[in-house]
Amino acid sequence: MAQIGFEGLAVAEPAESSPESPQFIEGDHRVTEGERRNLLKENGQTNFAKEGLFFRDGTRRIDYVLAYDPSDTSDSDWNQPREVKRGAFLEGLKERGVEMEIEHESVDLKTHFIKLHCPFDVCLRWAENMGMQLPIEEIGTITSHGLIDRAISCCCSKNIFDPDIEEEPDMYTAPFIQAKLDKFLNHDDPEKFFNNSQRSRICYAIMARTSYGDKNPTKIGVERLLGNQSFLAAYPLHEGGYAEDDPDNVRKTLVEVWGSWTAWYKLQPLDQIRSYFGEKIGIYFTWLGYYTAMLIPVAIIGTICFIIGLGFINSPDNQVATDTCAISDYDRSNVSLFGPFIMCPLCDGSCDYWSLGDTCRAAKVSFLFDNGATVFFAICMAFWATFFLEFWKRKQAELAFDWDVMDFEEEEERPRAQFEASVKTVRPNPITGQEEAYQPRSRYISKIMCAFSTMIFMIALVVAVLLSVIIYRVAVLTALNKHSAIRSTASFITTITAAVIQLLAILILNKVYEILAIKLTAWELHRTQTEHDDSFTFKMFLFQFANYYGSIFYIAFFKGRFVGYPGSYNRLAGFRLDECGTSGCLIELTQQLAIIMVGKQVLNNTIEIFVPRLKVWLRRRDNVEAKNKDRKLTRWEEDYDLADLPEHGLFYEYLEMVIQFGFVTLFVAAFPLAPLFALMNNILEIRVDSNKFATQLRRPLARRAEDIGIWYSILDGVGNLSVITNAVVIAITSDIIPRSAYMFGVDEKRNGFGNKDTLEGYLQFSLSQASFNRFTENPVENSDFFKKLRDEHFPGMNVSVVADQYGTCSFRGFRETSDSGEVLGEFKRFFWHVLAARLAFIIVFEHVVFGIKALIAWLVPDIPRKLHNRIEREKFLAKQALRAFEERQGGSDPDPMETPA
Repeated sequence: MAQIGFEGLAVAEPAESSPESPQFIEGDHRVTEGERRNLLKENGQTNFAKEGLFFRDGTRRIDYVLAYDPSDTSDSDWNQPREVKRGAFLEGLKERGVEMEIEHESVDLKTHFIKLHCPFDVCLRWAENMGMQLPIEEIGTITSHGLIDRAISCCCSKNIFDPDIEEEPDMYTAPFIQAKLDKFLNHDDPEKFFNNSQRSRICYAIMARTSYGDKNPTKIGVERLLGNQSFLAAYPLHEGGYAEDDPDNVRKTLVEVWGSWTAWYKLQPLDQIRSYFGEKIGIYFTWLGYYTAMLIPVAIIGTICFIIGLGFINSPDNQVATDTCAISDYDRSNVSLFGPFIMCPLCDGSCDYWSLGDTCRAAKVSFLFDNGATVFFAICMAFWATFFLEFWKRKQAELAFDWDVMDFEEEEERPRAQFEASVKTVRPNPITGQEEAYQPRSRYISKIMCAFSTMIFMIALVVAVLLSVIIYRVAVLTALNKHSAIRSTASFITTITAAVIQLLAILILNKVYEILAIKLTAWELHRTQTEHDDSFTFKMFLFQFANYYGSIFYIAFFKGRFVGYPGSYNRLAGFRLDECGTSGCLIELTQQLAIIMVGKQVLNNTIEIFVPRLKVWLRRRDNVEAKNKDRKLTRWEEDYDLADLPEHGLFYEYLEMVIQFGFVTLFVAAFPLAPLFALMNNILEIRVDSNKFATQLRRPLARRAEDIGIWYSILDGVGNLSVITNAVVIAITSDIIPRSAYMFGVDEKRNGFGNKDTLEGYLQFSLSQASFNRFTENPVENSDFFKKLRDEHFPGMNVSVVADQYGTCSFRGFRETSDSGEVLGEFKRFFWHVLAARLAFIIVFEHVVFGIKALIAWLVPDIPRKLHNRIEREKFLAKQALRAFEERQGGSDPDPMETPA
């Protein structure tokens, strides 16, 4: 066996002997593109597509690729040079039986590539160690014929929504045992026994447990080497190109039937996605498709509710809007007619007096979202969220059974390499009885509590930023209004600068918190990758929830609720609390929801479409030297130029959709079109994500997963919270309850305003009055409103005299007023009746909805009946096989491979 001096490591060179035994070469032999092609021609290999997926001998498949820059010898990680760490790591791989081949030549003339191959015997050994599920018997293709499928088959010979791709057969599988190799399918064909995804998983498992430092448990695994830049990249190869002139391959097929914009209406080829990208990514796309399909009925209902509101927008039934618009036609010189609708300033200094008639358009628009249909739709959405989650559990159970991951977390998932390397205490496994690494529960709980405290502190910072921005807005607005030169633009300047400050603060806190979450989650030292991912997800989601929904919760439930009244305004840090604009809080909430939701969707899709392509283009431009510009890239070079899916990359895909789910459910009473916008976005999102995964990202490791993890609990929590938020929006933010109380209340509550059972007179009834002298920060002498009123109706008269004719201004609120029109401060009796009605509505609404949700959850079984029968039948067959084997063996231990799983 000859040796080559690559950082002290021997590497494999093709030889005529069996490729399954490691072979090594001597000297620094570099193979050029021309020499490679000549070598392949001599061996009868002219398929250069195959060349990109195999070693130079054309027989050993490339399972993983490592990229590094030999010129970068910086010291890091205990002052150990990177070339020494690489050499120690690769020597460890060699000892574990991994074969490798080096590519010194690349288009950028600096990056070197190491191609890794796990021989068949190594794969067998590690497959058993990993408890890998492998097929033992084919049971054919199971096709679902649901109601929709049967309906389409009546009028079409083919379901037009099905992807044009051959379905994969279903298999009985079992945990691999090397001693029972002959029981598994394709045991006599090493090329077909493991698929490419399984081979890359095995190779990664070996790399994750290979050390690169002596006597230091933390110096282990390829992820640490990627983190300290000893390696620039580590990735499995895509299975060929996807251009029209590329040979047919799985990747090209996925791009055509899944990642193409022309396939937007087709169902996703979920089995093929799972086979190529792994169960974890397959489950994400299944969930995304299922969520999108479930949005269709509520998008239709929400649109109908919006159209109903649109149809009544100019109707006489919209009494409040009719009365508001009529104010514009009043004779403003008529003090008794127009006077009650002169509104008080909404802030100190900069805000002026205004006419309620100026909000005519806003009053009409508010009826689109503030009507009886909205209440109905909010109830529908609460039930929809329950149906969605309950039926997703059923779909997830079917998926877990078909993809053989039903007991993955309990039986198959192995401890993380970092956990095994760092934990020194051991104990017998309570199920298997074997010794395993164990972290004492007391230490684990103390770490969780410390991490939770840090998390609460960071969320408190987000709230503090929100409060600081509110104070900033009021303080700056007050300061700017003292300068007459910029008074007209004071509100615009304040709004823009406050938004920029909040955005910068959120971006900074988001980055800091992400770093903290990654470090805290690693420090907690979770046993399995699922536990690790769930912990990181929970931390990040709570912070992101406060980030995205903080301002919306403030507008919906707090803004304008505790401002006080003229002469006794509540203040924060000496400044008057912020009030909702002239159009009211509900319209402001709707505007905020629409801008954030739709704007976020447009921005995210724009980024996902263009940024990955821009990154790949820039990377390829930088990685190609001028003299190599015309050379065709090898498969590993093409994949190296693609973007890498971060460790928590799938988290951000889920986060985007779960945040959207919050917009769809939490405040749907204020924005019934949210499901429609979500549906349109998700149809686009599926194709954007599929195209990104298939063409713009390196092929990720095919990780296994049993379900969507902690995201289900988060969705369930958001769904339950939405019942409360919608009840509060309907009862508190909207005017449905006070309007209903006015219509159906007793006459003495109305005090002579209009006729009973109508909203006639409600507009004036809902206002209270205060004298102008209570607004010392807003003197009428400086009021542009009264100056204009004087010029139009009282020419030559002093502004103060004009204002004195009206005497008072009005503000929204049910406050007692003296005979002279002066606000007394106490609430009217009607206010307490409305408050009682609001609280009663919230209690009744949430009890009824939660009760029906619980009934739905109880009536809908988590596992479909057909699936339950399949599981029970397999258990029955297993018992029969076990009994038959025991009879044949005279009671000896049964052969586990005789029973399909």
